[in-house]
Amino acid sequence: MKQRVMIAMALSCSREILFADEPTTALDVTIQAQILDIFKELGKRISILYITHDLGVVSEIADRIIVMYAGKFMEEGDAKELLSAPKHPYTRGLIDCMPSGKIKGKLVSIPGTIPDLIDMPKGCVFSPRCPYAMEICREEMPGETKISENHIVRCFYAA
Repeated sequence: MKQRVMIAMALSCSREILFADEPTTALDVTIQAQILDIFKELGKRISILYITHDLGVVSEIADRIIVMYAGKFMEEGDAKELLSAPKHPYTRGLIDCMPSGKIKGKLVSIPGTIPDLIDMPKGCVFSPRCPYAMEICREEMPGETKISENHIVRCFYAA
């Protein structure tokens, strides 16, 4: 209930941008759908920075997506392009982990654990978990590579 009150308070303010940090977490499906409908309508008038781990929700409401790992930018792009043709191994892993309802059995997970944010690894922060990591990945953080007009990735393998 408190979560819905906070969302209502945030939506009642006149602003050009709304920061929404996991606004639908722990809400039942009906309430979540109502909140997402409100965000879709609101998104026509203002910018919404929607922070979430739920790619199902992202696919419903986002125009653009920025994928971050351990606080670092990994990939950015048009939502449809990024979700249908992800270039960074972490983005691919996240999409592969989404339950589809089509395949029965165990959920897929990304092997390994997140890094210690105080003692970050040298190079690409995802390299210890990346199935495609090369030596350069462990030494340097990759720069931005433009995949298309609206799609950028930071990955030596994807470049």
